[in-house]
Amino acid sequence: MDKQDQELLEQLRKKINSVDIQIVNLLDDRAKLVKDIGEYKKSKNLPIYQPDREKDVKERVLAAAKNEFPPKALMHIFTEIVSAARSLEAPLEIGFLGPEGSYTEQAAIKHFGSSVNFHPLPGTSDIFREIENGKLHYGIVPIENTLGGTVYQTLDEFVDSPLRIVSETFLTINHNLMGMVEDKSQIKRIYSHPQSFAQCRIWLETHMPNVEKIETSSNSKAASQVPWDKFSAAIAGEIAADRYGLHIIERNIEDNPENYTRFWIIAPESNPVKNPEKTTILVSVKDKPGALLRLLSPFQVFGLNLSKIESRPSRRRPWDYLFFIDIDGSIQSGDVGKAIEKIKEDSIFLKILGSYPKGEL
Repeated sequence: MDKQDQELLEQLRKKINSVDIQIVNLLDDRAKLVKDIGEYKKSKNLPIYQPDREKDVKERVLAAAKNEFPPKALMHIFTEIVSAARSLEAPLEIGFLGPEGSYTEQAAIKHFGSSVNFHPLPGTSDIFREIENGKLHYGIVPIENTLGGTVYQTLDEFVDSPLRIVSETFLTINHNLMGMVEDKSQIKRIYSHPQSFAQCRIWLETHMPNVEKIETSSNSKAASQVPWDKFSAAIAGEIAADRYGLHIIERNIEDNPENYTRFWIIAPESNPVKNPEKTTILVSVKDKPGALLRLLSPFQVFGLNLSKIESRPSRRRPWDYLFFIDIDGSIQSGDVGKAIEKIKEDSIFLKILGSYPKGEL
């Protein structure tokens, strides 16, 4: 590099240094404003985490972007900015389905950022109980997967729980082969959850046909086994490699790339979301001819779209069923409210599980 090129490079670097200082100063200004907002929220007994506001911040940032900076990276940066700023108001205690390194933890970090206190818990019911007992502020629980279907344990918990859905988030499920060895030819055993084995079946048959497959209770549990078994590997999410000191040997070995899991953010009943976009209800109808038709009819009358309807045995009486219904629309909307009031006429009971912002893939 000649002297002229070196001088040009130094000039550009000086400009970057100046921009970096501006960014830091602006972040400090933002932090001061956040502290003022925190004091206001405290005086009005408002929740620290407000999902509608956080979604609005990110949408405004994307709208203002000039597409010079990668949008995905921009969202990651602002998730962390919002997370760090939120921690200035008060630390949040978040429960997720453990152990550490699970896809649920990965979804929790994607949604809340890293400036919160995360607590891995062994089961979905444990997350509900810890929030109900006031030990946690929020929890994140899986509700459905595009390949595996509905997570019924989550639905069943809502039947008797007072908790509400306050937001939702989606996570792309990428399965990775990870271990301590340098090359997959050295692998003698692979640990993973049965569902992950099923979702990577073609890749495994093609590349690792004679390697022993050992099923575990979770992918993160599988990753935790590998440091104790030198010539083994695990199939898990990228975060599991970080948690257990493994390196990724092969990325994205899933057979179907269209693999997403939807998660609900749950919390005690509190201040309603200002601009919800989706409403979830739990309803039990009277056991008589045409009951299901009468349940669905008001949604058609008021032109409402149902993005999900799932039935579950009530476990109270034989052949008594509960219906979980996702409605595209806000409980604050007149049409949604009217439809729900109409449904109540033919229901044994009806419970609004939450009205909240839509998650983004």
